Amino acid sequence: MARAPASRQEPRRRILRAALELVAGGGYEALQVRAISERAGVSSRTIYTNFPSLDSLLIVAIAEQSEALYTRVTESPPRGRTAAERVDRLIRDLTKTMTANRELTVALLRALLSGKRDVSQFVQGFGGVLQRMLASAIAPDGPSARDLEVAELLESIWFSALVGWASGTTADGDIGRIMRRACGLLLPER
Repeated sequence: MARAPASRQEPRRRILRAALELVAGGGYEALQVRAISERAGVSSRTIYTNFPSLDSLLIVAIAEQSEALYTRVTESPPRGRTAAERVDRLIRDLTKTMTANRELTVALLRALLSGKRDVSQFVQGFGGVLQRMLASAIAPDGPSARDLEVAELLESIWFSALVGWASGTTADGDIGRIMRRACGLLLPER
């Protein structure tokens, strides 16, 4: 996603920061235009000039906050003797990050799953980022076509397990167990 010109960066940054603070403290329900506007010191028009919906605003805020993690993982994939070990380390890091603030993660999932047209590009982007991170863990020297397919499947399985965690049907530790089983089936002795 293209960044706003420098003249619009400061209000945009304040909007993103306000959204994250509100959601971290009060969940998805706290993501309200009036509250963001007051906290960021901008008009509601400024919010909608920068973001087509509150869901897209939240997704962009979390994505920009996560850029350092994405860069670190893709430039220096987790270490391990096998692809399964490297993926397990990555999944542990991702799961720890995502389960650290339940309110924020549940809000992100609600935004990603909202079904709104303006959000679809972010859903694809979120999945793509996770797939690239997984592919770099599977094959640090460059993934094959099969590695990319496996990364796509693992991303879908992890996302499903995370949704289960958010809805209360999967415990934190279960996410890792689900992913280790998937790696055992999809990454045999690599």
